Amino acid sequence: MEKAPNILLVDDEERFAESLQTILNHYGYNCTYAINGNEAISYLKERMFDVVLLDVGLPDMSGCKIAEHIKATLHGTSAIMLTGMNTVETAVEAMQNGAYDFLSKPINHDLLIKTIDKALEHNRLTKQLETSNSRFQAFAEATWEGIVIHDNGRLIEANRQFWEMFGYDERELLNGELFDRIFAPESLQAISQLNGDAGIYEFIGKKKDGTEFPVEVNVRQIDYLNIQAAVCTIRDITSRVRAEEEKLILQSKLGKAQKLKALGLMAGSVAHDLNNILTGLVTYPDLLLYQMGESNKFYPSIKKIQESGKRASAVVNDLIMLARGRLPQANVENINEIILKHLQSIEHTERQSKYPNVILQTQLQSDLLNCYCSPQHIIKILMNLVGNALEAVGEDGLIQIRTENCVFNTPISNEQQRLAPAGEYIKLTIADNGSGIKEKDQVFDPFFTTKKMGKSGTGLGLTIVWNTIQEHNGWIELKDNNPGANFEIYLPGTRDDLTSPINGESVSTLQGSGEKILLIDDETSQNELMSRLLANLGYRSYSVTSGEEGLDFLEDKGVDLVILDMIMGEGLTGRQTFERILKINPSQKAIVISGYADNKEIRKIKKLGVSYILEKPVTMAQIGLALKKSLSGY
Repeated sequence: MEKAPNILLVDDEERFAESLQTILNHYGYNCTYAINGNEAISYLKERMFDVVLLDVGLPDMSGCKIAEHIKATLHGTSAIMLTGMNTVETAVEAMQNGAYDFLSKPINHDLLIKTIDKALEHNRLTKQLETSNSRFQAFAEATWEGIVIHDNGRLIEANRQFWEMFGYDERELLNGELFDRIFAPESLQAISQLNGDAGIYEFIGKKKDGTEFPVEVNVRQIDYLNIQAAVCTIRDITSRVRAEEEKLILQSKLGKAQKLKALGLMAGSVAHDLNNILTGLVTYPDLLLYQMGESNKFYPSIKKIQESGKRASAVVNDLIMLARGRLPQANVENINEIILKHLQSIEHTERQSKYPNVILQTQLQSDLLNCYCSPQHIIKILMNLVGNALEAVGEDGLIQIRTENCVFNTPISNEQQRLAPAGEYIKLTIADNGSGIKEKDQVFDPFFTTKKMGKSGTGLGLTIVWNTIQEHNGWIELKDNNPGANFEIYLPGTRDDLTSPINGESVSTLQGSGEKILLIDDETSQNELMSRLLANLGYRSYSVTSGEEGLDFLEDKGVDLVILDMIMGEGLTGRQTFERILKINPSQKAIVISGYADNKEIRKIKKLGVSYILEKPVTMAQIGLALKKSLSGY
């Protein structure tokens, strides 16, 4: 059952008020009367009334004042003025101040009831509108999107988020074209072609301060206050665009990683067999060269065959290191000596001969720190960077190679986003005055190249440089040389003594004394070749083609040293074989000569006590020195 409407009757004629109260109660209203303004104000403070019937002329105040009070403080109450004929103008004034209607005395009861019912309906509709507005306002303020209603670019309404998003206040966009103020010029042309079509679009927004940012705009046509208008929800998508850009970068990196993984699978699958094949191109010529003098007419040709085999092997090793991160064999070296040796090499002199007018200068610090590094890989860095510089400067130009010591007292974040530890470093700089490199962010990417079709370059040179430096715990920075490019390489320095070069002694000084060597390699041809090489060095050799055969051999006979391959058919690996050999003879000396091996396996077998790990193909000098040092115990 609905609650009866509450009505307050305010009239100073008490008999009229009592009579009218009786009538209103009869019609189902809950009527209370007051005979002056102050009493009425007291009632209005204590209770909620739906309708107030107000006499205009009260003894203590004007009914118009009470109507103003109701309008200002009581939004759910309607005032109806009661007036005599001589005060109609006053009643109209009261209505202008908020009264709902007025009735003339004497009161027509039917008209009074109809007027009260209309006032009650007005209250109900007003409350519904207020509730609807409150809900709309709540929804509008709850969203993180800017909402704007406009008529062909003329602002009608907007929520708080819109003003905050663009930095304007409400008064600043009331006049003029809305779109010209909140969208960048390049987006306005696209907007003009939409013809008011609904949909979701992406534009460039423009703040009051001129800042541009990406926005997503959802456009809909609506009927707003009996006019056709458009509502736009505007979302700042800066974070989403940034996330998408980061996703693209990650996808690009993933693509590069997958390329490298494919290279790794390819290189790893062929490296062992390919290096076994290349052994014939390096070691057999070594045997022939050992047996003939340099005056022999075939000596230069055989030497070229050997050098070709070494270069082919270096390419295989580059791919393995690039794709698998294979650690190079590191010795304590002096970078200055490596640089001077490279500049005197046939490879460099032949390449520089194509650019006779290019000046190459060196500024090498005399007391440069030593460095744990792989000399052949440092040479590979020089070949790539100096070779690129020669092509960049063209017929005339200047290339500088500089070295210097430097110290970082605190850890530093380098361009590879790695935190390099504090300490002493060697800085190797290769600078040219060529055309420079624009795509600095891509220059170290696999297969990136600026060289023209038909020219040298695979797009892997600088990637190999980058990976090589990473494997040496260093980093590289590319800077402008104005003009030209400036590559700065940082490698950890050391004050340890230089490692004796593996090829630093002649074969004649590396002769053995008939020591017994066991060869364990699954390739018979490799065993045969190594046996011949060992015979020329003065050693006695035995060979088997599996780890299991090697263990059987050592159960019956002892040898001075074992030479192991790391990967052997489907049986025991080199590391597994050596683990079992140590159970037979815990002091057994061993050398590993392998065409390819996993880094983890290399680290494990080193911990077992293997003296040297050599990469196929090997020369007589390399194996001779490794044997001599291993057998003598140093």
